[in-house]
Amino acid sequence: MALYHGAAKVITVEYTPLSIQHPRLAYVHPVELVKNWQKYTGIDFVISFSSIEHSGLGRFGDPPDPIGDLRELSKIFCMLKQGGLLYIGFPFGPDTIEYNAHRIYGNIRWPMIAAGFEFLGAFLGPNPTAYKIPPPIPKTDYRQYLFVLRKK
Repeated sequence: MALYHGAAKVITVEYTPLSIQHPRLAYVHPVELVKNWQKYTGIDFVISFSSIEHSGLGRFGDPPDPIGDLRELSKIFCMLKQGGLLYIGFPFGPDTIEYNAHRIYGNIRWPMIAAGFEFLGAFLGPNPTAYKIPPPIPKTDYRQYLFVLRKK
């Protein structure tokens, strides 16, 4: 989608190499990104959907790290330029770790994710209307919102 709308370059960070090729599309393995993250500063926007909540839980071969998700978000924060956008989707509900599947973000962990960012909106499912303020945290289950945040 980003390429279609004219992005000069798209960098995909993923454990599995891409099966598609495009001159403006680059693949970076997460380990390579950790080693050379300074090469990727000044980024306009980052999209992370159903990814960060797995970091540090060992599900994808990563080492156990209780704050692995927050470490990954710190890297993203450093790579984004000031005013850069973060589109991030994760389970939103009562704070929970469902080891080793994922985390659910609520009253405790959501503020840690949002720190340093301005909330611009949140989307849920096919509804094209954005929440203008952070949606209420579900009390018993979780929902997978897409949050739009801007680096302060």
